[in-house]
Amino acid sequence: MAETLPPAGYAAGTPRPPIGFSIDVPDHWTVLDLNPQTWDDWLYAFLSQRLAGRPNAKHERGPARRALLDLLRQLHDQKVFMAAILAADVGGELVSASATLAWRKLELSGDGIPLVGLHQVYSRAPASPGEDLDARRVEIKELPAGEAVKVATRETMQLPTLAELRPVALTQYFVPVLDTNWLAVITTTTGNPPLEPGVEEIADTMAKSLTFTRGQDDR
Repeated sequence: MAETLPPAGYAAGTPRPPIGFSIDVPDHWTVLDLNPQTWDDWLYAFLSQRLAGRPNAKHERGPARRALLDLLRQLHDQKVFMAAILAADVGGELVSASATLAWRKLELSGDGIPLVGLHQVYSRAPASPGEDLDARRVEIKELPAGEAVKVATRETMQLPTLAELRPVALTQYFVPVLDTNWLAVITTTTGNPPLEPGVEEIADTMAKSLTFTRGQDDR
């Protein structure tokens, strides 16, 4: 019987706004445990689940654990609040994608984040290392949580658990959190070209699912 995964944890020190929120993650994606206090047990259960029945499981567990632990540490260092992955072996080839949610507080005067200015920032920003500027699209999108900036682009980068550089499709939503100086940053990536349209659609769906709830004590 496959190991049941414990609930994914979240590190207490990871930044987040003082506001309630909810966001949907696709059912067939796995939410990672980003809490250093609990991720060892989570990793054990996850690898037991994924390696069950594989003839070389004993030899695969060590390298897989090291690669995943490196990924968890990287996400924790980047102060990512939530992360999910899609990982599968199709015809002997690994197909993968990731989705993350991070919260960023901007140092601004006044109430709220000017969306037009945010759009200009990402439209005019210099190319990131390995980015194909011709592939960059920057749009303002209307979401249930309010207007947001969507950036879709392509970068050559090293993906977690893979040694080589490869072109990666990256989609990001920058969603102002009500009238605060906080941004919700939703990011999806995949290095598998056949998955690109579907993974960008996942970013769209997650952004549309994001809702905020202000409590009486929220400021």
